[in-house]
This record gives sequence, C-alpha cells and structure tokens, in this order.
Amino acid sequence: MAEFDDFGLLAQMARRELVHLLESMPEVKDLAVESSLTRPLDKIASMSLLQQHNCGLVQQFAPFTNLVWGEQSLRRVYFVRPSIANARRISENIRAEPHRAYSVIFVPTKLYVCEVEFEKNGVYGMIDIHEMDLPLINIDSHLFTLELPDFTSSVLVDRTYTQLHAVAKSLWQLQSLYGLIPTVYGVGEYSAQTNRLMKKLYAELGEPRSSPDQPVSHLFLLDRNVDITTVLLTGLTYESMLHDTFGISCGKVTFGDEVTRRMKNNDRCRTRVTTLDNTDAIFSTVRDMHMTAVFPFLSAKAKSLQASYDKGSRLEQVKQMKEFVSNELRTLKQQHKLLELHICACEVVLENCKGMSDRLTLEHQLVSGDFDSNEIMLFLENAMCRQGNQWQILLLACLWSVCQNGIPSKYYTQFRTCFLRAYGHEYLSALYSLSLQGLLVERTSPQLTALKAHSTTATSRHPNRPTFQFLSRRMNLVPSNEEVNLDLRSPNQMRYVFSGAFTPVLCQIVGDTVDNGWNISEMKKTFGDSVFCDQNSYTPASRPPDSRIRKAILVYFIGGVTFAEIAALNLLAQNNNFRIIIAATNIIHRECFIKEMANVVLS
Repeated sequence: MAEFDDFGLLAQMARRELVHLLESMPEVKDLAVESSLTRPLDKIASMSLLQQHNCGLVQQFAPFTNLVWGEQSLRRVYFVRPSIANARRISENIRAEPHRAYSVIFVPTKLYVCEVEFEKNGVYGMIDIHEMDLPLINIDSHLFTLELPDFTSSVLVDRTYTQLHAVAKSLWQLQSLYGLIPTVYGVGEYSAQTNRLMKKLYAELGEPRSSPDQPVSHLFLLDRNVDITTVLLTGLTYESMLHDTFGISCGKVTFGDEVTRRMKNNDRCRTRVTTLDNTDAIFSTVRDMHMTAVFPFLSAKAKSLQASYDKGSRLEQVKQMKEFVSNELRTLKQQHKLLELHICACEVVLENCKGMSDRLTLEHQLVSGDFDSNEIMLFLENAMCRQGNQWQILLLACLWSVCQNGIPSKYYTQFRTCFLRAYGHEYLSALYSLSLQGLLVERTSPQLTALKAHSTTATSRHPNRPTFQFLSRRMNLVPSNEEVNLDLRSPNQMRYVFSGAFTPVLCQIVGDTVDNGWNISEMKKTFGDSVFCDQNSYTPASRPPDSRIRKAILVYFIGGVTFAEIAALNLLAQNNNFRIIIAATNIIHRECFIKEMANVVLS
C-alpha cells in the first residue's frame, strides 16, 4: 500500500491518447473546450503540453460566447461532449467560416445523433470526427470521478445507457493497467448492467490479467438509484456544506466576493479559485468534520499559529532567528493564509445556514418516522410564502414522499397547489417528472400502500426500488431510542454525517460486508435480483475483506456520490484500518440533482 501511485497510469494513458490525436493534426490549431471539460482536461494535460503540440489558443466553448481565431491558427479543434446542442453550435461556426479546417473530439464517445446533426446542417464532410475516453480523474488520493455531470439526467431520468459504457470502460482501463480485481460485488440495476458491459469489453478488448501487485482486493459497484434518501438529506460535514454553498468542481472551488472581501490583503480580487485536497493541511483536517466541530478547531488553530509567531518574536540570538525564518516562517505564513480563507468560508456557510435548524429537525424526524405531517406542511407553506429557494423546498417535499412511500392525498394536493401558485405553473412539468421518478408521489390508498410498503415502491419507472421504510428496518439505518447519543466532535459511526440521524444505505452495505462478509441470499432479500458477486480468485467471495493484506477496497458509485457518503466511508476506513478508494460517475450537488430529476435544463 505504501507504493500505491493513486492510479497515475490512468492519467498517463489519457495524456498519450490526447497527444496522439493532436499530432494527427500537425498544423497550428485553436482548442475550444466545453466548460464542463476544462478542469478534467487540466488534470491530464498542462497548458505547456498543449502548446508543445501546436495548440495556440485555448478557449471555452460555452453558450452565448463567440470564439476567436488565433493569428497563426489553421484549424479549430472542439473538445466537447456528444450532444445535439453542441453539434448544432459547431455547425453554425463552420457555416460562418467554411474555408477554415475543423476537427471535433467527442468525450467520451461520438454519437450517431451528432453525426446526423452535422449532416442535416451540411457540414459533415467539412469536419474530422474523433473520440476520446476520459479515465477516472484523480480529485484526491482517495477520490476519483469520471466527471459526467449529466449522468443523472441521461441514465436515471432518460434511461439511455450510453454513459454506462464509459463506466465499464473506466473499469476495464483500470484493471488492464493494475490487474484483475479478485472480488466484485454489485447492487442495483445499473451496477448489473455495468458488470455485463465490462465482461463484454473483456471479450472485445482482452481480459485483464490477475496480478499479485494489484492494489485493490475488492470492488463494490453501487447503484445510486438504490438510495435516493441520502441525496435529499442535508449533509453536515464541512466539505458537504462548502459544496452546497459554493459548488466544488473537479476538486476546485471558486470563492466569490462574499468570502474574499472578509480577507485581509485580498488584492481587490473578487473571486478566488482554490484547490481543495489533502495538500491543504487545514482542509485535510476539517473536510470530514461535522460542522459543530469545525469552528472550534479553526479557533484553536488560530491560537496555535499566534503562539508560534510570538515564539519567533521572542528570539534574541541571530542564529535562532535565522533558523526560525528559514525553517518555520514560510510554513506559518502559508498556514495563516489557508486558515484565514477557511475561517471566512466557514462564516459564509454559517450565515447561509441561519434558521436552518428547524429544517434539519424535520429532516431527521422524517427518517426516524417520528414526525407530524401538519408541522411539515406548515414549514413548507411558510417557506413558499417567503419565496424561499424552490429547489430546497422540493428536496424536503421529496424526502417526505420517499420516507413515507408517498405524501397523503390531503397534503399532496395542498402542497402542489401552493407550490404552483408561489412559483408559477411552468413548474407543472417538473412536478410531473418528479412523480415519474417516484420522488414526489401521492399516497392515495393507505390499504394499497400497506400491501406494497414491505418491499418496493409503487412507481412505474422504478418498480424494484426498495422502499425507505423497508431498508431502514432491515439495515438498521436509524438509531434506536436505546442507542447512546453520538459525539459529533469525535464520531465513531458513519451516521454522524447527518448528526447521528441516519446511516447512508450504500455506505452501510460496504460497512456490513467489511464486518460480516457478503451474504448474497440476504442481499437479494433486501435488494432483489439485481445483486451479484463475481469471484476472480480462490479466496471465497463471502469472506470479509482482510486489512492485513494491505490492499484497498474500491467503492464505485454509479449515478454519483455525495460528500456526506465520502466522509462516512473515510470514517469506516479509519475505524477498520483499511484504505477505501472512492470512484464515481460524478459528485452530486443536491440542487442540481433535483433539477435533473425534475427534467429541468441546466444552464
């Protein structure tokens, strides 16, 4: 494990593929990169590398922005995702200047509909079409994503499975470079489909070989669709709340004026892009902390830094002063800047959370089942009367529906009427889409619901999704009244990410397997037939992972992961002396998730 290289070979392979594509176009060229691909591209290829291969001008390819040509450029290369909208905009650019040379690199694959769009616009023969797989992008030493922001709308909503091929391909790449993973567990429909696609790739491209140096002993393929509740709940770790407030993209966050104006010596900079990873000593310590523990830590750290500065000011001998300046002062200044940044960011987060305690109380009452429907309805009505954030209101309403297998007819009609009056009837289609996904449904008949509540939801799109109440009882996701209150400042259970109210389902699956092994018959009783286990070694797959062999567990979230789940798995790894590597199609932002489930086009 000490020699684990953070899957660096994946980035090297992608870099070589990109260089090969650029060298196939030897002339000086401009690169137009889709906004959502800018940071992933930066992870695999530096600006200097692009310039070495004749990329003169690199600019963003975004709606309502005009592209310019570099003075010496002979070709424009588009680095974009395959969508009809992108193909249409590229076609407009080509028709405007047909005498130029054009190429497009579709990420992760080209689609026939894009080629049809080029043909409809009469530019198909005027553009060279390529495709390139993006590997798992290294966000941090324990976190990798495919950076597929539209996975939710594409797969979970539209049920088009093109992007599942990208997931399977990323796993094939990983195992081709590092060796076949001995044991693969899977839960959920999309996990099973990904596993089938992965085996198909084995047949087409070659099966990875087993290797004694394989750094991963177990792979979990977990379907987001199995657990929507975790996404609807407010995560209460520092990183979760930073993401909710500012939005973290590919391991970086942009702090706006509300943060920078609080800082001393901000050089009048209105925005600041900051990398959030474990190289930031302050952030690495507080990222998984519950918010109640963050400010006390930052305060203590400030006092500690001040004491170190005071120590330097009391030095009398020149030699001691020289050693202090050369060895400690630079580190202290760097830590001081980082500390100031996180204190200011934390202040903004806490200001945005004012008045949030009532909502959190209702969320935790909903998952425990001990709630008053009148209180929830009153809270939602008051929020709508104040013209609160409509997506935050829908998150809470969907949580109510999911936890109770539907909202009772009286309250559902009342909520729907109030919501449409407050925000406009243009949201009617959004409410309909949420009902199709089983997130915001009416519970019409208590007798019928009681018959169905023991196993699956009664929604047409997801007939095999286990109900929250069934999972909660079977997996002990909610603490009993007899359980001792959790110390949120020094937690020992994964449920701390929701103030002790609830353990994320997919994390509990991993935790139960680590503790007790994989019992496939019990898993099928819980999650249905979309449960599987592939064994590629002589070690029985039902046996719990052994921390003594010093290999990692890879947990792959198909459909996205939340920062609350990441923090929960980090605690599980710490408690069991394991290395858990987390991979995902994307990192979920709760408001973006509910918008995509509501089939709202994101800008």
